[in-house]
Amino acid sequence: MPPIYSAKSEREKKLKSLLSFASKLADRCQASHDATLLEDLQTHVRALPLQASSTIAAKQDELDKVGTELWNVSTRMRRGDGQANGKSQEETSQKNKVLTLLRVFSFLLLDTAAAQVPRTRERKHSIRLMKVALKAARVCIQNNELSLATKVLERAADYQEALDKSVHGEGEENGQLEDTLRVEYFAVRMTLAWRQDRMDTAEHMFAKCKPQKYAIDPSISESLGDLLYEIGKGLLGTRNYELAAHWLERAHDVLGEQDMEKLSHEAGELRLSIMQSTVQAYMKLRSSEMQAKAWHMLEFMETDYGEKLVVQLLKLELLSARDTMDSSQYFSVLSRIIRSVVLTETNFRMIMHQIHTLKQHSNTNACKALDDLIEARLFREENHNWIEKAAITRIWAGTASPTGENELELLQDLFATILRNTKHPLSAPATHAAQTLIWKRVEAAGGPDQPALAESWCRLCLHPLFEKAGEINKSKVARKIIQCASSRADFGAAREVFLKMSSIGRDEPLTRYLMYKVGLHSEDWDLASESLDSVCRQSLKDATLLYACVLEAQKAGNKRQAIVALGKVLDKYEFNAPTGIHLPALLRCNARLLTSELTIDGKLNADVAEELCKLFEGAKASRRRPSIPSHQSFTPQEFEWFSKNAYNLSLKYCAEMHPSNLVRLLGACSEFIRLLKDHSQSEDNHDLPLRSLFCEFLAACAFTTLARAEDNIQDCLRYYLQVQKHCHEFRRTVTHEVSLKKLGESSQTDVMTKHLQIIKLELEAVLKLEKWDAFDELFEECWKYKDSKHYETLADLILVIYAGVSKANLEGSYRNKVLSALQKIINLAWRQSDNGLVKLSRWLRCLFQLSLTFDESISLKCLDQASQIAAARHGVSQFDLPVEGATPTPKLATPPPSSSPLKIADEGLKDTKHYPCEELEWLATTSFNHAVDYYLQENDEQCKTWAEKAMALAQWAEDGGKLRGLLMQKYGGLVWQAE
Repeated sequence: MPPIYSAKSEREKKLKSLLSFASKLADRCQASHDATLLEDLQTHVRALPLQASSTIAAKQDELDKVGTELWNVSTRMRRGDGQANGKSQEETSQKNKVLTLLRVFSFLLLDTAAAQVPRTRERKHSIRLMKVALKAARVCIQNNELSLATKVLERAADYQEALDKSVHGEGEENGQLEDTLRVEYFAVRMTLAWRQDRMDTAEHMFAKCKPQKYAIDPSISESLGDLLYEIGKGLLGTRNYELAAHWLERAHDVLGEQDMEKLSHEAGELRLSIMQSTVQAYMKLRSSEMQAKAWHMLEFMETDYGEKLVVQLLKLELLSARDTMDSSQYFSVLSRIIRSVVLTETNFRMIMHQIHTLKQHSNTNACKALDDLIEARLFREENHNWIEKAAITRIWAGTASPTGENELELLQDLFATILRNTKHPLSAPATHAAQTLIWKRVEAAGGPDQPALAESWCRLCLHPLFEKAGEINKSKVARKIIQCASSRADFGAAREVFLKMSSIGRDEPLTRYLMYKVGLHSEDWDLASESLDSVCRQSLKDATLLYACVLEAQKAGNKRQAIVALGKVLDKYEFNAPTGIHLPALLRCNARLLTSELTIDGKLNADVAEELCKLFEGAKASRRRPSIPSHQSFTPQEFEWFSKNAYNLSLKYCAEMHPSNLVRLLGACSEFIRLLKDHSQSEDNHDLPLRSLFCEFLAACAFTTLARAEDNIQDCLRYYLQVQKHCHEFRRTVTHEVSLKKLGESSQTDVMTKHLQIIKLELEAVLKLEKWDAFDELFEECWKYKDSKHYETLADLILVIYAGVSKANLEGSYRNKVLSALQKIINLAWRQSDNGLVKLSRWLRCLFQLSLTFDESISLKCLDQASQIAAARHGVSQFDLPVEGATPTPKLATPPPSSSPLKIADEGLKDTKHYPCEELEWLATTSFNHAVDYYLQENDEQCKTWAEKAMALAQWAEDGGKLRGLLMQKYGGLVWQAE
């Protein structure tokens, strides 16, 4: 009892849930959005149908009522969806799924209720539910819900069997409905099998749905034929041509067995579609037998539907499918279509497509078809857009063959006919398309052996029908005519075309270039000069045409024009050589011409020098070689040529050329030398380092000259920066080359001499730039290569540097460095020179005086050094002066020979073997006076030190001991505190 009761309770619970869901389903389906509706429907559909039971029998009427209502709801929803607009694809797909499931659910409810029907009512319910099942299955198949369709048809199979049994007990008239339903059932089963790609099952179902009785109902035959057509068409779409032909033949046979008058109005169109698809399937099979069957079927179609466009198109398709197409027959069929078809946009495009197909086999027939279309149909339609499209296609067909006979004359006549009938030129887009096609024919005929033919095609481009052509196109065509006329040496015709051009076209650079050629070859120098000036004015960034003018003048052998053209090139030069122009060769040509004009009557031409600088700078700017070797223009040999010529010009004219131009030439030369050094071949060229050194040396000298002459402070400092840069590069290169030991003896001597000169220039630049910290390195560089010949100017420069340091009020360490450098010069000069006492004494005096107020220890060392030098000249290496006591005396009033350490006061000295007397006396008296200063300050220790130094130095004065005696007398008069 408990298990039975439990099972019954479970069935009741399921039934109650089902009825509850079904009662609310109509409202849920009408709602705009129900997220769980689809899932709930799928769940309940999987649970149906319910097994027969007493519980279900009690609710039979309710189930039947709810199922019927829901079926009606689905019917109304389907009708409403057919009129719904504005829904997205996703929303539509969702709605279709709901509708499909709703129909299946409704059917399954009715099916569940029908399980309790008494046997006396079984036939009636079977007919009713069979109709519902078939409709539901069709909807499922239509929406690709094949599993649901299978489930519905499985349930419908029971009703089909019930109907099949009931037929045996009914008369023929009563059994007709059951036969119809049975045929429809097997037809739907056949459709489902086809959609499931189960063609064996479809064949089986087709055999079952073909009883002898179906022929008595034409509507069933028509529906079956339509279904068979859909199957065949689907197979045709999947390229299963053999099977498609088989099913299409069945469709044709089904309809063929019926009287067409008893079928609907759509049956004729269905039969035509079946026959068309059948022919297409035969064509795709490509066997001779199938081709014969296709033509045989087409004959039937021509008999019954000869006036139909689709038949003529099918015939064209059959003709084009042949291995060798009969273009004349194709043209004949196409002409019939052109004459008879109603011209719509779609039909016009179709005709144009067929003409394109015909052109692939016969250009002549395609042209005839286009002529017929334009003249026989399009002029009457007055559709200018169609006329333009057909005309452009006609031009395309007419210009496609380069050997077409009389094609030029035919097109001229066609253009005249179009213009006469339309009274308007072609639109701008159509004109552009037409001229583009004709231009291809111009290019094909533009060989050197047929310029007249190319000129004729060009003149066709200028037909009045193309009045709306743009100015650019008109000018392009006119230039081509000028070019063709020039090729024929008909310069008069070229001038005539040029004069007919618009002012804009005449002033275009390319037009002027062509007229420059005309002027050259016809010796019309005014025209040539005018055209060259125009090209030059308009060549702002692109000098290609100027290059072409130069080449044309050279080709013509006119040296005067070549020189003028090269001058124009230099005026506009931006070093962007066009394809085909070798830039280095052009630059070399310019350089040679300019070099020949550099001097006039032995004087340097400054303007030509300026142009030469521009040229070499331009060559330097174009030095970068392309990454693609085939595009390379500057080779190492080119670098060598430009570097040598810039170097030689700099050397030859360095004294005459303005420094600003000289540094430009030297800069270009240095750049090319660097490029040569980067190249692997530069290792064998030992001349490059010396050439580079001399460039840096000359550049430093030239920039120094510019800086000294410049009044503007900013420009002056800018020049000194360049001086420092070139001096530094010179020193770096010298260090490198000397370390390699590749320089010859004479070269090395010259380099060392220039090294100290460079140091002095760099010292001057650093002083002017106030780069005080740079002096340390430069002072060290001064002693690298010792040369006493340059110590005098170096010492003078150091004195100037000291003045600058003092003026800048720098800390003592900077002054000490400068004075140490001067001390170094004094020491080196003493050791290396035997006859420089005059200069040496002067430097000692300057060092003494400068350090006296800064660092007395340096001044004392100067006194010692002066005493040693003077003693050495007397043959004494060490000495010691006794100091006698003396009473204090007033400070000596001996004036110094110079009030400034920068003034040279040694002109009267004659004896260079001994220490100059005036210098020695000045040092001794100045030192003794300094001792007296300390005496007055009561600094006895310093007073004694300075007095003893002064008397020690005075003993070497060549005055018979007078100075020493005087100083000793004065010293003896001093009174010390200890006394």
